[in-house]
Amino acid sequence: MALFTTMGMFIIDEIHFPEESQLEPQYNVIGGGGTYGALGGRVITTGDKASSVGWIVDKGSDFPVEVQEYLESWQTGCVWRNTPDRLTTRGWNMYGARGFRAFKYLTPKLRIDVDDLIDHRQLLYSQSYHLICSPERCQSILRKLTVARVDGTVPPPVITWEPVPDLCTPEHLNQCLQNLKHVTVLTPNAEEASRFFGEEEPSTKEALEQLASRFLPYLTSNSHFKTGSGIVLRCGPLGCYTLTTAGTSHWFPAFHNDRDQSHQRCVDPTGGGNAFIGALSTAFVLSHGDWEIASISGNLAAGIAIEQIGMPVIETSDNSSIETWNGLSIEERLRGYIEWNELDYDAEEVLKKLRIRA
Repeated sequence: MALFTTMGMFIIDEIHFPEESQLEPQYNVIGGGGTYGALGGRVITTGDKASSVGWIVDKGSDFPVEVQEYLESWQTGCVWRNTPDRLTTRGWNMYGARGFRAFKYLTPKLRIDVDDLIDHRQLLYSQSYHLICSPERCQSILRKLTVARVDGTVPPPVITWEPVPDLCTPEHLNQCLQNLKHVTVLTPNAEEASRFFGEEEPSTKEALEQLASRFLPYLTSNSHFKTGSGIVLRCGPLGCYTLTTAGTSHWFPAFHNDRDQSHQRCVDPTGGGNAFIGALSTAFVLSHGDWEIASISGNLAAGIAIEQIGMPVIETSDNSSIETWNGLSIEERLRGYIEWNELDYDAEEVLKKLRIRA
């Protein structure tokens, strides 16, 4: 069965920039929350574990061959569905000042639902799920999963919920809180979490911690790893704050920060949050519910996702099986992350828990 399955979509983007930037538009850019979620899961699953990253890509009649070739290079457990009677889901993006982004669909979207998993046992009985949706749709997906997963010998899945930004409003707060008793990991970004309460995003770590704590009493589920449930509040350049019912209360720095010595940089934050969640969920399963290792993994994957517009370059050297993402292996990124930020973790132990080391 899959270690991780995203319920998010694959989208082909076209990206436009303000006239004053003098940047040319970009077309056929690989995107979508599901794609970035799969990227995050794939970054953490090296070697033969890559196929345990589950997701669905719907190929319309206009699906570019080069896009499929690139995604196939990940060697994930992607389910390719031919839909020749429609166009591939496409999005239009306009980038502006201070990270502003306008978005609209250019073709009708085709969402992934539980019914789409039923013919694919490895996805239906995935060990974790990434949900990107409204509070109402989250409730629907959770209910359908409970009904569809009839094999009682399979442990219940880890549920990581990323509330869709547009519906993080006070009107949807009650439904959000009701859902949390069925959720393992709630992971909005700080702005989205604030908007549930009709408030501005906090500017200090103390205020961000207080914001996260408002959700914790409602997170009452426990995965089969028995490490509780929690909120992982994504805070952009500050990294993330992880607060759990088992007592974890910890900040983890973003990969790209003032101490970063990777010689890479943030080019485009699009997809960073989705990749974070894919890696977080996958690492949570691999480490048997270790919140700290999962949070570190999320930051490593987010760092990769934001180093370019679109997807990173994945390469494997001719004389070894070591994969690199934008020129750095996950091992190199982990060791650097721990060293630069003076974190009290042993890289070898983390790699063992992620099953990257024997």
